[in-house]
Amino acid sequence: MKKMILAYNFSDERLSGVKRSAVAVKAAVKAVPAESFGEKIGNLIGLPGFEQDSSVPESVFQDEMLLMSGFDSADIDMLIKALRKYGVGRVALKAIVTETNIGWSSAELHDAVKADHEEIQRRSSGG
Repeated sequence: MKKMILAYNFSDERLSGVKRSAVAVKAAVKAVPAESFGEKIGNLIGLPGFEQDSSVPESVFQDEMLLMSGFDSADIDMLIKALRKYGVGRVALKAIVTETNIGWSSAELHDAVKADHEEIQRRSSGG
């Protein structure tokens, strides 16, 4: 699987930083428009066997989110460092394409990643 980053809800300036950062890990970047949030992740990253779904997404989210496909832990570390270097900084919602989430829509993935992030935040604040 070739390396790809799906980028959600980034301003043009911040998306430019993501693209510069992606060079460090030799990954392509695809900005996912809101009208594609109902598409299955597998289709968005171009895997065979996933058909395009033109249905309206069940929800549209506003948070920035990065979804990495074909990355190992070293690639993730390099990308995070590059995001800092190129002025993007911290992106709270990040995920890796897995066998579990590849059949989810972007909206479903966002809801799961956001819930996980909020749980981590709650635990780290002693809540």
